Amino acid sequence: MPATTVRVAGSGFTSLNFQGQRLLYLRAFTDSGQMPGTDPVAITPLGKRHPVEIVTPRYLRMGTLTFQLWEKWDSPAWWQLPGLEGTEDIISLFERLADRPDDVTVQMIISPPNNRPTRGKTYYGVIITGIDDGENVNIASMDVSRTVTAYYTHATALRQG
Repeated sequence: MPATTVRVAGSGFTSLNFQGQRLLYLRAFTDSGQMPGTDPVAITPLGKRHPVEIVTPRYLRMGTLTFQLWEKWDSPAWWQLPGLEGTEDIISLFERLADRPDDVTVQMIISPPNNRPTRGKTYYGVIITGIDDGENVNIASMDVSRTVTAYYTHATALRQG
């Protein structure tokens, strides 16, 4: 079968690393991207019928990452994130992150088939702001996944070679 030209998101072609460690029980993740810090402004002097220029901001808002992790029998899902083992709730997680001497980084790695160049993003200044520690159990449930919400300050492109 010939290789596709469009990106296939699943099937192991995209992975996520947290502090350099691949998340093995990752069900899904979302990156909101970063939007400009404010809306562009139309400069329309009095007496003009239309703007004479549009000014744009030169800064970005923070971005949002959400991870859906499958929970294992022996631990909460967020314990899969390196350095967060043993945290019992969001406050103990905040305290653990505050004690770190360095920023948390996350990498999304896109590995195309047929030895095509790897690419992706590195997210910096990652702060976890929410963990799903509620319960929703029913007779038809086959798995339990939890959502972890984080914000990041900025991202850079990751390119092979």
